[in-house]
Amino acid sequence: PVGSTGPSSSALGSPEATAAISPGLPSSVPGIDVVMDPALLQILPPAIGAAKVEIEPESFAEAVRDPSFVASVDAAAFAIVFEAEDWASGVVAHLRPDTFSEAFYRSWRDSYDEGACAQAGGVTRHAEVGLEDDQTMYVTTCAGGLRVYHAYVAEREVVVSLLSTGERRFGEQLMTGLRP
Repeated sequence: PVGSTGPSSSALGSPEATAAISPGLPSSVPGIDVVMDPALLQILPPAIGAAKVEIEPESFAEAVRDPSFVASVDAAAFAIVFEAEDWASGVVAHLRPDTFSEAFYRSWRDSYDEGACAQAGGVTRHAEVGLEDDQTMYVTTCAGGLRVYHAYVAEREVVVSLLSTGERRFGEQLMTGLRP
């Protein structure tokens, strides 16, 4: 990724940022909207060192064209953080009521991993890591060195999914710094 056109991370949770970005974009499913909610990114650390976490609205616009995303998610925000060769990009997605189940979450992870790793040589390994507050982080490694991270934060009914590359492991740092 090169550059970002979103507002600075200091504006992510502000009412102005939420209002400035469409409160609901038409989706691929008629009659069902998904809200872009930058406040969801407050679950992530605001920065990794000097690299700020910024909103990535282009990815949101792409996601609402996916009927399975729209059927499962009522609000989401996409983020990116980068510095030189290190970067992470992903989504914090608030699920529609009664959506979460272990089968749903497995399918979400598999689909996300497949899409990310298809461009990076395929999946080579899966792992699970315990986080604080009895959270589990799922880590998928792709053949090209890309890593994909997932966590479900039950208190907020959100799935956090990130892909990352670089020696500083920005994705891992964001996930271990989750602020439920």
